[in-house]
Amino acid sequence: MNAQISVFRIGGGTLTAIAGDSLTSNWTAPGQYLWLDIADTPGEEGLNRLEQLLGLHELALDNLFDTDRNPRLLEFEDHILLGARTIHKGPDGLESSTIGIVLGKSFLITAHEGRPAIIASILTRVKANSNQVLNTGADRLLYLVLDTLVDHYYEILDTLSDEIDAIDDRASELVQKQDVVLQRDILATKRQLLAIHRAASPLRDSLLNLRRNSRFLVSETAELYLRDVFEHILQLLDTVETYREILSSTTELIMTAASNRMSEIMTFLTVFTTFFIPLNFITSYYGMNLVMPEARLAVTYPLIMGLLAAIIAFMFVWFKRKRWL
Repeated sequence: MNAQISVFRIGGGTLTAIAGDSLTSNWTAPGQYLWLDIADTPGEEGLNRLEQLLGLHELALDNLFDTDRNPRLLEFEDHILLGARTIHKGPDGLESSTIGIVLGKSFLITAHEGRPAIIASILTRVKANSNQVLNTGADRLLYLVLDTLVDHYYEILDTLSDEIDAIDDRASELVQKQDVVLQRDILATKRQLLAIHRAASPLRDSLLNLRRNSRFLVSETAELYLRDVFEHILQLLDTVETYREILSSTTELIMTAASNRMSEIMTFLTVFTTFFIPLNFITSYYGMNLVMPEARLAVTYPLIMGLLAAIIAFMFVWFKRKRWL
């Protein structure tokens, strides 16, 4: 698959799309920077050209398009590599993909597989926030990219919040039956929360290292905005953990309800069997090869039946007082 490179020259209050083939060593004027958005991995010739034009380190190029590796932060002499994950709905729940980001003094690169919807959202925000992005530097664009990613995490988390509320309501109504569908929904929701956690955690760690060690590329103003993104990620992860605890509590409620239901069934069967112990003893006596009392006294048979009924009534009242029934 051929790579598709979108290049934007930003600065002086304007955003201009330019052809990637027209890039030269003098690709920006003072007060301008480039945003290169690369879909899919370019060939060896394209990688060499990026290395020559932007001065990217070989390791930065290798890790920029390595989507299988866990996102991390790498620092070089005049640029840094930052990895992040974007989340999207898939056939089996939430799926994640990696976005590689390289920040330099006069450029920002975003690299990814395909055309994720998050890139269109970022471009829309760039155009809508002209005063914040078009008149500043690449570090401010980095903030906008990361902030859009975190906002996307929150959008998915809000959807899961509604699902968790519905699960909690269904679990509260669970009285005497075990809802297999509910348990399946809980597991599916837990997997989606885990996907969000896996996407946000590396970004949290990378931002922490970026704020500590990359002052030469990030201005004090942009650092404040990156701190805001960092705090949003912390809040996001706390919310994810809260939702996971809620689902764990709901699972325990379901297991307790199932255990209570089983105990009720065993209690009923035990009591039901206990009723028949004295009855079986008396009736088995009549099964022996002996002369039965009613053969001599006709009233004996109804007396025995009354005795059986009295025993059942006595045991029923006794069990009720003991609260076994």
